[in-house]
Amino acid sequence: MNMNKLITITSKGQTTLPIIMRRKLGIDSAGGVLQINFDERKGELVITKPASITDLSERISSFIKPGTKPVLSVDDYYKTNREMKT
Repeated sequence: MNMNKLITITSKGQTTLPIIMRRKLGIDSAGGVLQINFDERKGELVITKPASITDLSERISSFIKPGTKPVLSVDDYYKTNREMKT
């Protein structure tokens, strides 16, 4: 479902997103954070909800082999792997 709305930008550069769009993005009355991207070539502004840690974790988990231990410390990881190679 595409929504096409006109919004007004104040002299201070502020705008209000229509409530239906805020609801679709999961933004409550306390506010929220959005990611903004401007494509100069297309003259297009895209506003999206940034991925949560959970979303990112789910995206990358498919690339991790089963049984792989998580890296909790980069220093410990390199120390362990250097010791194994020598």
